[in-house]
Amino acid sequence: MKKILIRKLGVASVARFVGVANAILAFVIGFFVMFAGIAGVLEQNDWTTITKLFASVGVVMLSLIVYPLVGFLVGWIYGAIVALIANLFLHTAKGIELDVEEEK
Repeated sequence: MKKILIRKLGVASVARFVGVANAILAFVIGFFVMFAGIAGVLEQNDWTTITKLFASVGVVMLSLIVYPLVGFLVGWIYGAIVALIANLFLHTAKGIELDVEEEK
């Protein structure tokens, strides 16, 4: 077994990782929210067909583009804050020791 000592986390790296993970999760959630939004738009009886079409396109854009972008931004900020706090604890605790084994 090989031992590795982690003394510091890369703030940008952790922030990017958490941001991408949140964006993927937000995309999956947005995919299902999209169908609920379109169903809600189509149930409007007092809207014209053109209004329903534009509203449906808006729902799709919000669900599949804006929602994941906001998820990435929130995840990036959260990841950066967690990495900064973790670095304070890693400095105080003199790092984290990991046992790793090379696969043959």
